[in-house]
Amino acid sequence: MHDHRLTRRGLAAVLAAPALLAAARPARAAQPWTPSKPIRIVVPFTPGQANDIFARLLADKASELSWPQARVIVENRAGAGGTIGMQSVAQSPPDGSTLVFGSLATLAINPAVMSNVPYDPERDFLPIIRIFEGPLVVVVPGKSPDRSLADLVRRIRSGNLTYASSGPGTTGHLGTELFLQGLDTRATHVPYRGSGPALTDVSSGAVDFSFESAAATLPLIASGMLRALAVSSADRVPGMDLPTVAEAAGLPGYSVSGSGGVLAPARTPPEVVAGLHAGFARAMTDAKLRARIAEASTRPLSEGPQEFARYWS
Repeated sequence: MHDHRLTRRGLAAVLAAPALLAAARPARAAQPWTPSKPIRIVVPFTPGQANDIFARLLADKASELSWPQARVIVENRAGAGGTIGMQSVAQSPPDGSTLVFGSLATLAINPAVMSNVPYDPERDFLPIIRIFEGPLVVVVPGKSPDRSLADLVRRIRSGNLTYASSGPGTTGHLGTELFLQGLDTRATHVPYRGSGPALTDVSSGAVDFSFESAAATLPLIASGMLRALAVSSADRVPGMDLPTVAEAAGLPGYSVSGSGGVLAPARTPPEVVAGLHAGFARAMTDAKLRARIAEASTRPLSEGPQEFARYWS
Protein backbone atom coordinates (compact mmCIF):
# COMPACT_ATOMS: atom_id res chain seq x y z
CA MET A 1 0.00 0.00 0.00
CA HIS A 2 1.28 3.44 -0.96
CA ASP A 3 1.63 6.08 1.76
CA HIS A 4 -0.17 9.21 0.51
CA ARG A 5 0.46 11.28 3.65
CA LEU A 6 2.01 14.67 3.00
CA THR A 7 5.15 14.08 5.00
CA ARG A 8 8.37 16.13 4.59
CA ARG A 9 9.77 13.36 2.42
CA GLY A 10 6.58 13.20 0.37
CA LEU A 11 6.49 16.98 -0.07
CA ALA A 12 10.11 17.00 -1.25
CA ALA A 13 9.29 14.28 -3.77
CA VAL A 14 6.30 16.24 -5.12
CA LEU A 15 8.32 19.44 -5.44
CA ALA A 16 11.17 17.60 -7.12
CA ALA A 17 8.98 15.81 -9.62
CA PRO A 18 8.92 18.57 -12.33
CA ALA A 19 12.71 18.82 -12.22
CA LEU A 20 13.06 15.05 -12.45
CA LEU A 21 10.70 14.96 -15.39
CA ALA A 22 12.60 17.71 -17.14
CA ALA A 23 15.90 15.96 -16.55
CA ALA A 24 14.43 12.76 -17.94
CA ARG A 25 13.48 14.45 -21.23
CA PRO A 26 16.09 14.14 -23.97
CA ALA A 27 18.11 17.32 -24.49
CA ARG A 28 17.15 19.25 -27.61
CA ALA A 29 19.92 18.93 -30.17
CA ALA A 30 21.75 22.13 -30.96
CA GLN A 31 20.72 23.52 -34.33
CA PRO A 32 23.52 23.41 -36.93
CA TRP A 33 24.89 26.79 -37.97
CA THR A 34 23.48 28.33 -41.13
CA PRO A 35 24.36 31.74 -42.59
CA SER A 36 21.94 34.61 -42.07
CA LYS A 37 23.54 36.82 -44.74
CA PRO A 38 25.47 36.30 -47.99
CA ILE A 39 28.83 34.53 -47.81
CA ARG A 40 31.66 36.26 -49.66
CA ILE A 41 34.63 34.23 -50.91
CA VAL A 42 37.62 36.43 -51.70
CA VAL A 43 39.86 35.14 -54.50
CA PRO A 44 43.21 36.94 -54.10
CA PHE A 45 43.97 36.84 -57.84
CA THR A 46 42.40 38.13 -61.04
CA PRO A 47 39.53 36.31 -62.78
CA GLY A 48 40.30 33.45 -65.13
CA GLN A 49 42.81 31.33 -63.24
CA ALA A 50 42.16 28.01 -61.54
CA ASN A 51 41.39 29.39 -58.07
CA ASP A 52 38.85 31.82 -59.51
CA ILE A 53 37.25 29.26 -61.83
CA PHE A 54 36.81 26.62 -59.14
CA ALA A 55 35.76 29.10 -56.44
CA ARG A 56 32.93 30.29 -58.69
CA LEU A 57 31.81 26.74 -59.45
CA LEU A 58 31.78 25.95 -55.72
CA ALA A 59 29.95 29.18 -54.84
CA ASP A 60 27.21 28.56 -57.41
CA LYS A 61 26.61 25.00 -56.26
CA ALA A 62 26.72 25.87 -52.53
CA SER A 63 24.16 28.63 -53.17
CA GLU A 64 21.93 26.11 -54.92
CA LEU A 65 22.25 23.11 -52.61
CA SER A 66 23.29 24.39 -49.19
CA TRP A 67 22.36 28.03 -48.59
CA PRO A 68 19.77 29.28 -51.10
CA GLN A 69 18.54 31.73 -48.45
CA ALA A 70 21.96 33.40 -48.16
CA ARG A 71 23.85 32.85 -51.43
CA VAL A 72 27.59 32.62 -51.91
CA ILE A 73 29.38 35.23 -53.99
CA VAL A 74 32.99 35.54 -55.23
CA GLU A 75 35.03 38.73 -55.10
CA ASN A 76 38.45 39.16 -56.72
CA ARG A 77 40.99 41.17 -54.71
CA ALA A 78 44.26 40.75 -56.58
CA GLY A 79 47.70 42.17 -55.98
CA ALA A 80 51.08 41.52 -54.39
CA GLY A 81 51.09 37.81 -55.18
CA GLY A 82 47.78 37.25 -53.40
CA THR A 83 48.79 38.92 -50.14
CA ILE A 84 46.31 41.80 -50.44
CA GLY A 85 43.27 39.53 -50.60
CA MET A 86 44.61 37.21 -47.91
CA GLN A 87 45.29 40.09 -45.53
CA SER A 88 41.83 41.58 -46.08
CA VAL A 89 40.16 38.33 -44.99
CA ALA A 90 42.54 37.82 -42.05
CA GLN A 91 41.27 41.17 -40.75
CA SER A 92 37.57 40.44 -41.40
CA PRO A 93 35.02 39.62 -38.67
CA PRO A 94 35.17 35.89 -37.82
CA ASP A 95 31.45 35.28 -38.35
CA GLY A 96 31.49 33.05 -41.44
CA SER A 97 30.43 35.80 -43.85
CA THR A 98 33.88 36.52 -45.33
CA LEU A 99 36.13 33.68 -46.49
CA VAL A 100 39.16 33.33 -48.74
CA PHE A 101 40.10 30.86 -51.45
CA GLY A 102 43.64 29.93 -50.50
CA SER A 103 46.19 28.09 -52.60
CA LEU A 104 49.65 26.58 -52.39
CA ALA A 105 51.03 29.98 -53.41
CA THR A 106 49.33 32.01 -50.70
CA LEU A 107 49.51 29.43 -47.91
CA ALA A 108 52.97 27.91 -48.34
CA ILE A 109 55.06 29.67 -50.97
CA ASN A 110 54.51 33.34 -50.05
CA PRO A 111 55.51 32.95 -46.38
CA ALA A 112 58.62 31.03 -47.46
CA VAL A 113 59.91 33.34 -50.18
CA MET A 114 58.54 36.82 -49.41
CA SER A 115 59.71 39.18 -46.71
CA ASN A 116 57.16 40.95 -44.52
CA VAL A 117 54.15 38.88 -45.59
CA PRO A 118 51.23 40.64 -43.84
CA TYR A 119 49.57 37.44 -42.63
CA ASP A 120 50.46 34.12 -41.04
CA PRO A 121 48.64 31.13 -42.57
CA GLU A 122 48.55 29.15 -39.32
CA ARG A 123 47.80 32.07 -37.00
CA ASP A 124 45.33 34.02 -39.12
CA PHE A 125 43.20 31.36 -40.85
CA LEU A 126 41.18 28.23 -40.20
CA PRO A 127 40.91 25.72 -43.07
CA ILE A 128 37.40 24.75 -44.15
CA ILE A 129 37.69 22.51 -47.23
CA ARG A 130 40.21 21.74 -50.02
CA ILE A 131 38.42 21.13 -53.31
CA PHE A 132 40.96 20.48 -56.07
CA GLU A 133 44.47 19.46 -57.04
CA GLY A 134 45.78 19.63 -60.57
CA PRO A 135 48.85 20.00 -62.78
CA LEU A 136 50.39 22.99 -64.47
CA VAL A 137 50.72 22.83 -68.24
CA VAL A 138 53.81 24.07 -70.08
CA VAL A 139 52.50 26.24 -72.91
CA VAL A 140 53.99 28.28 -75.75
CA PRO A 141 52.31 30.52 -78.35
CA GLY A 142 50.25 28.67 -80.93
CA LYS A 143 52.65 29.91 -83.64
CA SER A 144 55.79 29.03 -81.69
CA PRO A 145 58.46 26.96 -83.46
CA ASP A 146 58.55 24.68 -80.40
CA ARG A 147 56.76 21.39 -81.08
CA SER A 148 57.98 19.61 -77.97
CA LEU A 149 59.44 20.40 -74.57
CA ALA A 150 62.83 19.33 -75.92
CA ASP A 151 62.53 22.07 -78.56
CA LEU A 152 61.75 24.65 -75.87
CA VAL A 153 64.65 23.47 -73.72
CA ARG A 154 67.07 23.90 -76.62
CA ARG A 155 65.85 27.46 -77.18
CA ILE A 156 66.05 28.27 -73.45
CA ARG A 157 69.66 27.09 -73.43
CA SER A 158 70.41 29.38 -76.35
CA GLY A 159 69.46 32.31 -74.09
CA ASN A 160 67.20 35.38 -73.96
CA LEU A 161 63.83 33.62 -73.56
CA THR A 162 61.07 34.99 -71.32
CA TYR A 163 58.40 33.25 -69.28
CA ALA A 164 55.15 34.60 -67.87
CA SER A 165 53.63 33.88 -64.47
CA SER A 166 50.48 35.01 -62.68
CA GLY A 167 52.65 36.78 -60.12
CA PRO A 168 55.80 36.50 -58.00
CA GLY A 169 55.67 33.57 -55.61
CA THR A 170 52.83 31.79 -57.40
CA THR A 171 52.91 28.09 -58.16
CA GLY A 172 53.64 28.78 -61.82
CA HIS A 173 56.56 31.05 -60.93
CA LEU A 174 58.13 28.56 -58.52
CA GLY A 175 57.36 25.62 -60.82
CA THR A 176 59.20 27.32 -63.66
CA GLU A 177 62.16 28.25 -61.50
CA LEU A 178 62.41 24.65 -60.28
CA PHE A 179 62.39 23.52 -63.93
CA LEU A 180 65.11 26.00 -64.91
CA GLN A 181 67.19 25.10 -61.88
CA GLY A 182 67.04 21.44 -62.89
CA LEU A 183 68.26 22.38 -66.36
CA ASP A 184 70.97 24.62 -64.88
CA THR A 185 69.90 27.49 -67.12
CA ARG A 186 67.97 30.76 -66.92
CA ALA A 187 65.06 32.63 -68.51
CA THR A 188 63.67 36.09 -67.77
CA HIS A 189 60.64 36.16 -65.48
CA VAL A 190 57.76 38.43 -66.56
CA PRO A 191 55.22 38.56 -63.69
CA TYR A 192 51.56 39.54 -64.19
CA ARG A 193 48.56 40.17 -61.93
CA GLY A 194 46.94 36.86 -62.80
CA SER A 195 47.02 34.04 -65.31
CA GLY A 196 44.55 35.79 -67.63
CA PRO A 197 46.85 38.65 -68.63
CA ALA A 198 49.89 36.35 -68.49
CA LEU A 199 48.38 33.90 -70.98
CA THR A 200 47.14 36.73 -73.20
CA ASP A 201 50.73 37.82 -73.72
CA VAL A 202 51.97 34.27 -74.23
CA SER A 203 49.22 33.72 -76.80
CA SER A 204 50.28 36.85 -78.70
CA GLY A 205 53.94 35.83 -78.69
CA ALA A 206 55.00 38.73 -76.47
CA VAL A 207 56.33 36.16 -73.97
CA ASP A 208 57.89 32.83 -74.92
CA PHE A 209 56.35 30.29 -72.51
CA SER A 210 54.52 29.74 -69.23
CA PHE A 211 53.68 27.11 -66.64
CA GLU A 212 49.99 27.67 -65.81
CA SER A 213 47.04 25.65 -64.55
CA ALA A 214 45.19 23.25 -66.81
CA ALA A 215 41.94 25.05 -65.96
CA ALA A 216 43.27 28.37 -67.30
CA THR A 217 45.16 27.03 -70.32
CA LEU A 218 42.81 24.40 -71.79
CA PRO A 219 40.40 26.81 -73.55
CA LEU A 220 43.32 28.61 -75.21
CA ILE A 221 44.92 25.30 -76.17
CA ALA A 222 41.63 24.15 -77.72
CA SER A 223 41.40 27.41 -79.72
CA GLY A 224 44.94 27.03 -81.05
CA MET A 225 46.16 30.20 -79.37
CA LEU A 226 48.46 28.15 -77.14
CA ARG A 227 50.33 24.90 -77.71
CA ALA A 228 50.76 22.50 -74.80
CA LEU A 229 54.11 20.73 -74.45
CA ALA A 230 54.04 18.89 -71.10
CA VAL A 231 52.35 18.60 -67.71
CA SER A 232 54.08 19.31 -64.41
CA SER A 233 52.57 16.43 -62.42
CA ALA A 234 54.48 13.30 -61.45
CA ASP A 235 52.25 11.17 -63.69
CA ARG A 236 50.64 11.73 -67.06
CA VAL A 237 47.15 13.22 -66.95
CA PRO A 238 44.28 11.14 -68.37
CA GLY A 239 42.73 12.86 -71.37
CA MET A 240 45.83 14.93 -72.15
CA ASP A 241 48.21 13.41 -74.68
CA LEU A 242 51.23 15.03 -73.09
CA PRO A 243 54.44 13.79 -71.44
CA THR A 244 55.42 14.91 -67.97
CA VAL A 245 58.14 17.51 -67.52
CA ALA A 246 60.19 14.84 -65.76
CA GLU A 247 60.02 12.61 -68.84
CA ALA A 248 60.38 15.19 -71.58
CA ALA A 249 63.12 17.30 -69.98
CA GLY A 250 65.01 14.48 -68.29
CA LEU A 251 64.34 15.77 -64.76
CA PRO A 252 63.62 12.73 -62.58
CA GLY A 253 61.49 13.60 -59.57
CA TYR A 254 60.16 16.86 -60.94
CA SER A 255 56.54 17.31 -59.81
CA VAL A 256 54.49 20.46 -59.20
CA SER A 257 50.73 20.69 -58.70
CA GLY A 258 48.35 23.51 -57.93
CA SER A 259 45.67 23.17 -55.29
CA GLY A 260 43.17 25.30 -53.41
CA GLY A 261 40.31 25.54 -50.98
CA VAL A 262 38.32 27.73 -48.63
CA LEU A 263 39.53 29.20 -45.33
CA ALA A 264 37.93 31.41 -42.67
CA PRO A 265 39.49 34.06 -40.45
CA ALA A 266 41.01 32.80 -37.21
CA ARG A 267 38.71 32.92 -34.17
CA THR A 268 35.75 31.81 -36.28
CA PRO A 269 33.65 29.71 -33.83
CA PRO A 270 33.89 25.91 -34.20
CA GLU A 271 30.18 25.57 -34.95
CA VAL A 272 30.52 28.05 -37.81
CA VAL A 273 33.55 26.20 -39.21
CA ALA A 274 31.58 22.93 -38.99
CA GLY A 275 28.56 24.50 -40.70
CA LEU A 276 30.66 25.96 -43.49
CA HIS A 277 32.42 22.67 -44.09
CA ALA A 278 29.12 20.76 -44.16
CA GLY A 279 27.64 23.18 -46.68
CA PHE A 280 30.61 23.18 -49.02
CA ALA A 281 31.07 19.41 -48.67
CA ARG A 282 27.44 18.96 -49.72
CA ALA A 283 28.11 21.09 -52.79
CA MET A 284 31.12 18.93 -53.63
CA THR A 285 28.94 15.80 -53.78
CA ASP A 286 27.26 17.18 -56.89
CA ALA A 287 28.18 15.06 -59.90
CA LYS A 288 28.04 17.98 -62.34
CA LEU A 289 30.39 20.09 -60.21
CA ARG A 290 32.89 17.28 -59.88
CA ALA A 291 32.66 16.64 -63.62
CA ARG A 292 33.36 20.32 -64.38
CA ILE A 293 36.51 20.16 -62.25
CA ALA A 294 37.57 16.86 -63.83
CA GLU A 295 37.04 18.34 -67.33
CA ALA A 296 39.85 20.75 -66.49
CA SER A 297 42.19 17.74 -66.06
CA THR A 298 42.04 18.42 -62.31
CA ARG A 299 41.15 16.10 -59.43
CA PRO A 300 38.09 17.12 -57.38
CA LEU A 301 38.50 16.79 -53.61
CA SER A 302 36.42 17.29 -50.48
CA GLU A 303 39.04 17.38 -47.74
CA GLY A 304 38.05 18.53 -44.29
CA PRO A 305 39.84 21.06 -42.08
CA GLN A 306 42.41 18.64 -40.64
CA GLU A 307 43.40 17.17 -44.00
CA PHE A 308 43.54 20.62 -45.59
CA ALA A 309 45.76 21.92 -42.78
CA ARG A 310 48.20 19.00 -43.21
CA TYR A 311 48.49 19.83 -46.92
CA TRP A 312 49.97 23.32 -46.47
CA SER A 313 51.42 23.30 -42.95
